[in-house]
Amino acid sequence: MNNPLETDESKFDGETFTKIFIYTICSATVLTASILISKSFLFNGGSVDKSSYPTSIPWIKSKLDCEKTGRNWIDDRCWDKEHSASF
Repeated sequence: MNNPLETDESKFDGETFTKIFIYTICSATVLTASILISKSFLFNGGSVDKSSYPTSIPWIKSKLDCEKTGRNWIDDRCWDKEHSASF
């Protein structure tokens, strides 16, 4: 049964809705991917090298305390092999 108040111009069919929905989802996906890719290029950690450097730990003064933390005691100093240059 047809609704007498509804005209052909006012009908919003399912095909139009589906197209708008798909375009919206695709646009949101492309926008999100673009933002993530741009962010990874812009904020990649800068020029700081990610490798580690041996460094003496000045607040550890005894061999026993040094070795308890898994570090090495060399030349009366406690050395950490996994120290980061960005620290």
